[in-house]
Amino acid sequence: MVTRFIFSVFMLILSSGLLVSSGHADGQTYAGFKAPGLNQKQVFPADVLPEPDRGGSFFLAETTTEITPVGGDEEFFDEFNDDQPPQATVSDPLYYFNYAMYAVNDVLYLGLIEPIARGYKAITPLSFRKGVRNFFHNLLFPVRFVNNLLQFEINDAGKEVGIFVINTTAGVLGFGQVAQNNFDLHTADEDLGQTFGKYGIGNGFYLVLPVLGPSTLRDTVGGLGDSFLNPVEYVDPWELSLGLRIYDTINSTTFRIGDYKALKEASFDPYAAIRDAYIQRRAKQVKE
Repeated sequence: MVTRFIFSVFMLILSSGLLVSSGHADGQTYAGFKAPGLNQKQVFPADVLPEPDRGGSFFLAETTTEITPVGGDEEFFDEFNDDQPPQATVSDPLYYFNYAMYAVNDVLYLGLIEPIARGYKAITPLSFRKGVRNFFHNLLFPVRFVNNLLQFEINDAGKEVGIFVINTTAGVLGFGQVAQNNFDLHTADEDLGQTFGKYGIGNGFYLVLPVLGPSTLRDTVGGLGDSFLNPVEYVDPWELSLGLRIYDTINSTTFRIGDYKALKEASFDPYAAIRDAYIQRRAKQVKE
């Protein structure tokens, strides 16, 4: 409940920021645009939790500007561009706000989250960390199940039920992925943002959220809707719920330590690289 209240307040502030920023945007999109005086070496990673049985990877109104990779990120973009990726576009009218947020997130990630994750990784066995990742992934069954139904993917929704039952029982609350390893069943990681996309709703504008990282207006609203289906949100007291989310973040970060720094070093404009990769990745997920 606290998370949703904070989100509501943030959206009110964001709406005000959009009115202010629109005076500077002049109706343009910002594909690779550099604002004077801003440090282009700061960026926040796209913190998207990969499907547990695939191993770790890096967290990441219709518009007019085509999104293309910025500055020598061919290897990074290969992850998102396997088979003729869909053309993706996005507007960035909140560029200055977004850049400030990703700069703050950059400091938070490199100065706090990653160091803690390194220490946690050093003292925690791999098997335990994988089990924790599997547990939190299993908890998100309601999100995947409901969104598969909303997309009329009845077969995938049925698979989600089977996977959840098997992993919750034989896999001991989801710590083990018995369904994936023994029955070759795999989850279809659908969320409300993808569901909106399947319904033909566009990205809206690009948005970098404090702590949470890259998003769009559509995905932000979708994330709020998905939060009502996340069991962690209903843990009481709220401090425990927050602690569980932080622990999940730290644990998942241990599987991709160094990826973010490598992307920054390889990118001429990391902010644009992250934005473009996120939009293309989401477009591919909606299409699949």
